[in-house]
Amino acid sequence: MKRIAIILDKNLEIGAAANAAALLMGQAALKEPDLYSDTPVLDLSGVQHAGIRYSTVILKAGENQLTQLAKSCSADNDEVSCVVFSQKGQSLNNAFEQYADEIASMEMEVTKVVGVIVWGEDDKVRATTKKFSVMK
Repeated sequence: MKRIAIILDKNLEIGAAANAAALLMGQAALKEPDLYSDTPVLDLSGVQHAGIRYSTVILKAGENQLTQLAKSCSADNDEVSCVVFSQKGQSLNNAFEQYADEIASMEMEVTKVVGVIVWGEDDKVRATTKKFSVMK
């Protein structure tokens, strides 16, 4: 069984947190094709429901914790996969080329990570994220 944890900066406003979570989930779906079902999940009314295959949780952390999490996940990519989103990304909406160029010229710490998505086997993701609390 697989699991996804989205860990967001505890100081993000609700709209910014939802935006970061959506962007991170979209990127994870590109990197992990089995995340969503190819077959539509329909109810008796014919309405399509989300076909997500992995259990997903939203957690919160401080900025330094997010940076350390991203570093540890990147260094240990056999256990879990991860992607980050930063304040730099939040500040450059509709400017992808500029965003990509600027991120490529910066150390991760300078980008100010506001979210990390981690996915993999359930027990590995739980072990990696056990120190974070549920976002409320």
